[in-house]
Amino acid sequence: MLRFLVAVCGLALSLTGGVKIEASQNWDVGCRDGGYLRGMGLSDVWAAMDAIGISRVEVRVSGDLSCPGLFEGGGTPYRIDTPQARRKLRKKLAERKKSIAAFCAVVRLEKGRSDEASLEWVENIAKAAVDLDRPIIMLPVVGGGFSDEEFVKRAIGLVKKLVPIAERYGVQITLENLGHYWNRKEILEPVLKAVPTDRVGLALDITNMYWFGHPLSNMYDLAATFAPYVRYIHVKNVKYPEDKREVRRTEGWQYGKYAAPVKEGDIDFRKIIALLSKAGYSGDLTLEDDSLGKFDAAGQKRVLRENVQLLRDIIAEMK
Repeated sequence: MLRFLVAVCGLALSLTGGVKIEASQNWDVGCRDGGYLRGMGLSDVWAAMDAIGISRVEVRVSGDLSCPGLFEGGGTPYRIDTPQARRKLRKKLAERKKSIAAFCAVVRLEKGRSDEASLEWVENIAKAAVDLDRPIIMLPVVGGGFSDEEFVKRAIGLVKKLVPIAERYGVQITLENLGHYWNRKEILEPVLKAVPTDRVGLALDITNMYWFGHPLSNMYDLAATFAPYVRYIHVKNVKYPEDKREVRRTEGWQYGKYAAPVKEGDIDFRKIIALLSKAGYSGDLTLEDDSLGKFDAAGQKRVLRENVQLLRDIIAEMK
């Protein structure tokens, strides 16, 4: 009887235009595509994923709806702009036993420019997502030249227009905390509170908050504060000199110099992931290791494999 009622409710939602969100709620480990998987020197993105033991990938989408990070040989043959293109990608994913954790789509906020073109683009990605098992759409929203008050107002206007897109296509849209604005509670919190989290939630990158300059000990309070909004996670790390960890640093202070593999950095991801799990998160942990450029091809493979194993160990400890 319970299953029957659930099915009826799902049918009612579809008939009234609402679609149940079907974002992944099973712990898994993935990686960003493109530059994060190319450095091992392998022939294609699928072989690179196999080499580090993952089946989930975050796919960056360009303005023309191509997927430049899904490389094969010397080209990037995959797009999501037509049903035929999506079938081609879906077939390849099935053949290689892979799946998409999220689409990454960078949205720009600019003074004097309407958001309509960006919203149309996101909607086209959402349409494609329906054909590709409805992954998350992760939006790094970038822009400058706003006062804090202007940015919050503009960002709330944008996310309120994203909600109907999420509802129509059954996708989970997430905002990434990055840059000058989004890594501050006074900016991020009012935007997230303005919309239903099961439509537009947070793609949490706690290391971006450390990049911004917050002291290390604040990372765990920030993770706990925003845990109820989290619907997707990026994982990377940085190892600052001891005398810089608990002080307020300038934004991005020597980040490239001190970027480190996940297990070697300052942030304890066992604590971070436990906090998020306690709040109900059980989805993807997607690697975005910015230390890879410090290693040769063999080193990048080793670091990524160690990152994957660490995250799988953390997941196993929570079960």
